[in-house]
Amino acid sequence: MFCTKCGKEVPDDANFCPNCGVRTRKGVEELKDGLSKVGEEISKGLSIAAKEIEKAFKIARDSIRESTIREVVICPNCGEKNLDDANFCNKCGKKFN
Repeated sequence: MFCTKCGKEVPDDANFCPNCGVRTRKGVEELKDGLSKVGEEISKGLSIAAKEIEKAFKIARDSIRESTIREVVICPNCGEKNLDDANFCNKCGKKFN
């Protein structure tokens, strides 16, 4: 095998030309293979991360929904629905016991 830049003979198993330092075809192929494997691992990692983020958002969304649901109290005087922490009916004004 010969270097594509300087033309010197290069050992078949060399990744770089020992004369000028340019990457050989073998070195380029190994680099491509390595980068391809890294890309696959990154893709797997991002897929896992996306699923975990989706789970976290669902938990947060459900938690927010639960915290905003309020119980109602029915006024015994007029039947109006009131929030559970009300002291007086918001329709007739009667005090709750």
